[in-house]
Amino acid sequence: MRQLFTVLILGLLIFSQSQATAQDNRNNNDNNDRWERYRNEKVAFFTTNLDFTPEEAQKFWPVYNQMEKEMGEFQQKRHELEDKVRNVDENLSNKELTKLTREHVAIGKTEAEVREKYNEEFLKILPPLKVIKLYKAEYEFRIYMFRKYRDRNRGNNDDS
Repeated sequence: MRQLFTVLILGLLIFSQSQATAQDNRNNNDNNDRWERYRNEKVAFFTTNLDFTPEEAQKFWPVYNQMEKEMGEFQQKRHELEDKVRNVDENLSNKELTKLTREHVAIGKTEAEVREKYNEEFLKILPPLKVIKLYKAEYEFRIYMFRKYRDRNRGNNDDS
């Protein structure tokens, strides 16, 4: 009887773990699909708004993709740091709190240095006016995506 109970519990644990893993895989695939759609939409938006020559596009996209990768890493670190700040233990020592404030400032400074580096790279590839248009297109794309997300959510709320 005891062995049967142990086998049943073990079976349930294995089953629940496999279900959780399958759910994680579905979530990862959904996230990858969403990211790919976002990326494709961004490329189309930029291509339409920036009017690259074939030579410019060929040089621009690898540099821009690398910048996005680096900035994504900073964004993840910044989110982790923001979580630390939001959930700070107020009983930390002044030394630990000071360290946290310096980390907060340092990540912003490093992020700015990366942006400066890529600005110079873009100026080697594109005329200055197109670099300005790039920054404008990034801003406009963010606004476009916010509105699209907001409108989609409004549509979902109207169905209830």
